[in-house]
Amino acid sequence: MSLLRSIQEWRETLWKKQPKKKPRGKDEHYEEVMSVHAPILPTSSHHRQPSTHSTDTRRRSRLSRRGTTVKLRQIPTGGRRVFINLPLPAYELDKHGNPSRRLLPICTVVVITALKDAFEDLERHKVDARYNSTPTHTLLGYNNTNHPQPVEKNKNKINAQESSFSHTTARGVFEPSLSRDVRVGDFILLRNGESLPADAVLLASAGASNICFVETKDLDGETNLKPRQGIEEYSSLQSGQACLDNCHFYLESGPPNPDLYAFEGTLVMLTKTLESWSETKKIPISTDNLLLRGHVIRNTPWVIAVVLFTGTDTKIMLNSGETPSKRSQIERQMNKEIILAFVVLFILSFVCAAMGGVMKLQDDKSGATSLYSRQTGSAAYVGFENFWASLIIFQNIIPISLYVSIEFVKTFQAYFIWNDREMWDESTGQPCIPKSWNLSDDLGQIEYVFSDKTGTLTQNVMEFRECSVGGRRYGNNGFQPESEGARGARLRLDPESTAPERPPELFDDYLQSMKTIFEPRYATQDPELLSFADPALFKDLEPSLDSRQPLVDFFTLLAICHTVVVDVIGKDGRSIETVEDQVDVPEVLPTKRKNDPKDSPIQVPAAAAIRETLREQGRKIQANFGIKKKAGQGKAFAALPLTKVDQTVETQLMYKAESPDEAALVTAARNCGFAFVGRQGNRATLDVLGESYEYEVIRVLAFTSTRKRMSVVVRRPAPWNDVVLYCKGADNVIIARLAPGQEEYSQQTQEDLDSFSNDGLRTLVLGWRVLDPKYFETWNESMEKAMTSTENRSEKVDQLQEEIEQDLILLGATGIEDKLQEGVPETIEDLRHAGMKIWVLTGDKLETAINIGYASNLLTKDMHIWTLRVEDVDSLDNLAAKLVPTDNLEDGEQEENALVLEGSALAKLFETDETRDKLLQVALLCKSVVCCRVSPLQKALVVEMVRKGRNAVTLAVGDGANDVSMIQAANVGVGIAGKEGVQASMASDYSIGQFRFLGQLLLVQGHWSYGRIAEMVLNFFFKNVFWVFPSLWYQIYSRFSGNIFYDYSFLQLYNIIFTLAPVIIMGCTDQDITAPCLRKYPQTYEVGIHRELYTKTRFCLYFLDGIWQSLVVFYCFFFLYEPHPSDHGSASMLQLSTGVAVSAIVLANLVPGFNTYYWTWIMFLGVGAELVINFAWIAVYGSFSSTTMYGIAPMLYSRGSFWLTGLLSVVFALIPRYTISFVRQWWYSDVISTVRQREYWERRSLKKSA
Repeated sequence: MSLLRSIQEWRETLWKKQPKKKPRGKDEHYEEVMSVHAPILPTSSHHRQPSTHSTDTRRRSRLSRRGTTVKLRQIPTGGRRVFINLPLPAYELDKHGNPSRRLLPICTVVVITALKDAFEDLERHKVDARYNSTPTHTLLGYNNTNHPQPVEKNKNKINAQESSFSHTTARGVFEPSLSRDVRVGDFILLRNGESLPADAVLLASAGASNICFVETKDLDGETNLKPRQGIEEYSSLQSGQACLDNCHFYLESGPPNPDLYAFEGTLVMLTKTLESWSETKKIPISTDNLLLRGHVIRNTPWVIAVVLFTGTDTKIMLNSGETPSKRSQIERQMNKEIILAFVVLFILSFVCAAMGGVMKLQDDKSGATSLYSRQTGSAAYVGFENFWASLIIFQNIIPISLYVSIEFVKTFQAYFIWNDREMWDESTGQPCIPKSWNLSDDLGQIEYVFSDKTGTLTQNVMEFRECSVGGRRYGNNGFQPESEGARGARLRLDPESTAPERPPELFDDYLQSMKTIFEPRYATQDPELLSFADPALFKDLEPSLDSRQPLVDFFTLLAICHTVVVDVIGKDGRSIETVEDQVDVPEVLPTKRKNDPKDSPIQVPAAAAIRETLREQGRKIQANFGIKKKAGQGKAFAALPLTKVDQTVETQLMYKAESPDEAALVTAARNCGFAFVGRQGNRATLDVLGESYEYEVIRVLAFTSTRKRMSVVVRRPAPWNDVVLYCKGADNVIIARLAPGQEEYSQQTQEDLDSFSNDGLRTLVLGWRVLDPKYFETWNESMEKAMTSTENRSEKVDQLQEEIEQDLILLGATGIEDKLQEGVPETIEDLRHAGMKIWVLTGDKLETAINIGYASNLLTKDMHIWTLRVEDVDSLDNLAAKLVPTDNLEDGEQEENALVLEGSALAKLFETDETRDKLLQVALLCKSVVCCRVSPLQKALVVEMVRKGRNAVTLAVGDGANDVSMIQAANVGVGIAGKEGVQASMASDYSIGQFRFLGQLLLVQGHWSYGRIAEMVLNFFFKNVFWVFPSLWYQIYSRFSGNIFYDYSFLQLYNIIFTLAPVIIMGCTDQDITAPCLRKYPQTYEVGIHRELYTKTRFCLYFLDGIWQSLVVFYCFFFLYEPHPSDHGSASMLQLSTGVAVSAIVLANLVPGFNTYYWTWIMFLGVGAELVINFAWIAVYGSFSSTTMYGIAPMLYSRGSFWLTGLLSVVFALIPRYTISFVRQWWYSDVISTVRQREYWERRSLKKSA
């Protein structure tokens, strides 16, 4: 009824004559200084002004009201202006006015092609419903002028209740609502742990600092907390009533864009004097003030924000895009075979049509033909008629049901992958999750594997290992086991060498030296929690030594140059609430629970009705989409794992940072006596060697991928009382900004950096400078102007940052290790033995990547390593000539090559198609390739280059948001649900917990899936060809009349009943080799790389085998019944067709069983059941007198000739297949047959030994 009503309203509105718009007068509040009105919301066709008014609009583009001081500036086309507690301009009132309800009926015809598609759609709807029903809080009593309320005669009940409620004493209170109901311009309240429903500007948060922290893993894949700054002028907002009384402003911004790290807007504050509004202040808005949809509030009791973008305009939606459609290689090849089947169908039909016409011509020559022939048309007409009849007769050669069967089989394969316990991750409690069910066979054909390094090969758990300060290196004393890169470098020189052991008295010496300098309060004394312990550091901190001050400055920089959040951990392992956290929460309308004896503190009947309506809507959504109710927030937080308690410290501090590197640096400074204790507004408290200092953080120049550095400007307390700049960043960036006269110190630090890189450590360089007070005051004023600029804001800020980050004094360098994941070297070795080429695409330095390559078995000592830098690009032809494989004279094996190239060289090589083709030519000659310093886009381009240029099946595996483009560019994308968030996992085709599971996924499940699908498709084509060709042989003896050979019931049930089970069971459960043997002999995977199981040759052999078996079966029964016809010709014909049909069905079920390697009870049951159904059908169906097969069962089953002929036909039909299979497996065996024989003898020897 609602749909019919919508259609009726639409028709009435469509034909209703619209009133003419009145000419617009002068605006009462605003003076427009632009030629084009910027919309409040994105305009659509029914919002635009008619073209006839364009002249009048331009004439009134500048209003002349003298009492108005608010001038609306021109903003970019598509930009947005949101008014908060302000009246709308006149042109916006004209645009919105009192809109009528226009509901265009949307009629959708849903065609369900497979149960899998319906299930996947249902899952997507569940996710959408869950996200769109996320609870949030909006402000009651707030008139959002950006969305004028429609004037309707009959308001619905909810609108009436809301209107009534908004004018009660509950005005200014935040009420629970659903995220789908949030609109642009709404005030929203979010509490700790809640997710943002839209992109919003942060106004105020709990605490005096007006800072909140957000978790951004759903957007950029990072789990580390990031700070967001509220608007200072609104930091005093503590309630909804204050939002109504004190917030009068409008927001201006550009059009929605997908860049997560760029945003420029302006908040214009207004005040009302008498009857007019006047502008008081303009405040710049940047990403630091923006909360995005998908952000989760953390470590902040509450925040108040105003919504700027909703729905598809939010950045997360603009970045989501459409997942590329992927099809497996067998599906692509199968489509070609389908075309071939169509060609065969038309050829058969044309032959029958031509022969039918010829027969008609011969019949027309004899006048007696008219006595028995019903064909009255011409020969051409008879041929034309026979053509279409033949299309119907031979249509079964097109395996239409194959597509449905494949979807069914791949669904089961996805279940088996999900249920594989070998890929169960204990740490996360997650299995391997297939997300694209149609790519399981591609898992068995992967030739190139592209992998990220950080978080994929490594754990993304950073440990501070070494540092260089004042030209001296600390930490290389063997306290911790050697790093993965150091192990790779050692194995590179001497594969037989062993790792050094920790000196026995090192840690005792470390503790003794530390306690001579300060009494540790925050520094841990547990060796299990330490990654860096060097007693020489504390010996150099002696007050009498010159080495003390550089060390103090070095670790002070580490302790203050960051944006980390401090958590104080209690003895129970839980975070202790600080004084700053103990703040009042703005008044929120509580949700009254069912059967709750306590009444709501706000007794408003309408409010209760609204809450009940919201709850009812939520229950309906949960019921419709099958959403299970989750535990409450308190229970969820209570179930979180506790932090390990350190019993050796007086106060345990835990740091939450934007990156693991930053947390590792601050933790190392704490353990060395320079503890960052907390932050109160712009005041940072440090405990330096037992003494407390309070620093004023004046400016934070944030780290970006372009700047590759971070700086803070701080005012140091007594005894310094000065302003300094602390800076840390990439080595090439910081060294280029050093003041002159530090060449010797810089050279020594560079040597230490090279040593860090050789050990596989991630490096940072630290520098600082003391700022002149007058210079800094001038610079700070310029920065304030640049940050409030409405034009070229980013360029001006970057220029000022570049200006102050000069003439730095070098303090030293750090080395941080990211450990390899468990089982990575073994997995890479197995994949290489399986014939796969491994490419690692990373942003690390070249030396670091090389050493990690050796540690992970990506590179070996037998490989020849070729390095390609940007200066070597021109000599690429010479490198290609050198890379031509040559025979090793000693053992006759082919020499393996490995290529290492930098991102700068890659960028230059991608400039032209010619150089890109040369790079591909060189790379294909290498067993392993390592690309360093590459961007996310370059990763995708490399994958695309190999996939298209080599026509190879590629797999990309990554764990971060920067890997999404690479994952989507590959044939198969695998995401690791690690510490960098879930964005890579969400964009992938398969999600795993660790890299080592890739071996099980490819070598076992991939190999099985490829073999199963290949054999299933071939058997499907075989049984259809086998079924169709007896009808062709019958046409020869029926004068190509176009008569149907089989009974109609056989035609209908052949594919869906009589022959379905064996091929389906084979596709789901067949195993040519067991899983342990596949892992033991990974070389078996090469049959998939070379695509040996599904080829045109095998397809033709199966096609010819089908023709052969059809000939055998047809003529066996033809010779049985033709020489000795019964008294009734029709009975003889029925016996022939039924005998052929029965034998064909038996063979169609036996051949898949013959091709099955692994007979389970399910296969026995399937084949047996099909045979029983076949014979039982003839008896049951033929017992009805109304059918054409009436009485056929006794005629066939009672004669021994039928059974003997059927047995002989089956035997003779299978002889060629059996002979070829026997000869091939014993005299021309492939790798699968060899491994199967080896597995058999190994199992047999184990039984004998037992």
